[in-house]
Amino acid sequence: MKLNFVTPLLLGSALALGALGFVACGDDDSPVIPGQPGKLSSSSGVVEPPPEPTPITSIRTDHFGINTSTLSRIKFKGDITLDFEDSTAISDFSAVHFTNLDVRVISKNGTSAGSFSMTNPLDFNAEFITSISLQGIGLQTNLDEGYSECGEFIIYVTATASDGVNPPSVSRDSIPFVRPEEKCIIPESSSSEAKVPGAPLDTISIEVNTKVDKCLNLATATVSASPTGDICFTRTGSGKVELSSSTGIKFSIYNNLSDYKENGKPDRTNDYSRDMLPTNPTTDDFLYVNSLLQDTYPDFIGAGDVFFVAIAPSYVPNTGSATGFYAFIVKEGMSTPDPNGDITFSLLLYKAK
Repeated sequence: MKLNFVTPLLLGSALALGALGFVACGDDDSPVIPGQPGKLSSSSGVVEPPPEPTPITSIRTDHFGINTSTLSRIKFKGDITLDFEDSTAISDFSAVHFTNLDVRVISKNGTSAGSFSMTNPLDFNAEFITSISLQGIGLQTNLDEGYSECGEFIIYVTATASDGVNPPSVSRDSIPFVRPEEKCIIPESSSSEAKVPGAPLDTISIEVNTKVDKCLNLATATVSASPTGDICFTRTGSGKVELSSSTGIKFSIYNNLSDYKENGKPDRTNDYSRDMLPTNPTTDDFLYVNSLLQDTYPDFIGAGDVFFVAIAPSYVPNTGSATGFYAFIVKEGMSTPDPNGDITFSLLLYKAK
């Protein structure tokens, strides 16, 4: 259990000394617009901080953290409740309710603000609310919208509660997250500005098992239990799979989720997934940033419903040849990890015809 600032028992003692209900000691009396993100100050260039909490509060926050995370979206979790345990100073608990929820996304260094949204926003004027679930309101941030920087960010959630008579109680908690540096890199595609048509790719399905059939021979599109191969899927933990290669192939998540149209808006038409595939796949369908290619990728399964690009030393972009270019995704059939943590899944692979 996580209690912010002071226990309800101390609140009860303070109230018994002379105030019924809530004690407010903050000096920020400006109104807060629900769901309004932090703004840049035109005079100082510093992001406006979230509201300050009151030193004494009976608002409790629990389980704050990241619920799910993909390359483009992070969903948050956490519970905010009223806690009057051991307090005997308040005669009418039924009058106390939440009156506001302020959310701000701010970079760790305080230089910029980010965006957030709620799929089920609360209406504090129409409802008598005594508990708030971040999952229930669908609190999330789209990493492709409303940001001007990459790096470490913090989402601040500030709750206000009142009995309608006494000064309000304010409590704040926060969740750190990272906007990847790749979001700030201009994407490079597998074809250059010369507009040489992308090379066609063949579609192959292969069943992989991280124990007995874990390494691919891409020339023959076969899999074996050999500890070496063009692409190896190695269990490093229960349900956790590392990508590696003994033939010099490097890996990266495709950059399609970060590309933009000419009008500056994100291009969602090529955000391919296991249920949204290109009709006639070519190398042009899968973007990647050359500087982000790496020898291993530590958590292939944890990356979610995204394509990976694999580039061999033999691949030469902008030649009309797909030799050495590969793209793949877990298509279906993900098994429950066995007692050793090994899994089986169907891999959809694109390679040169």
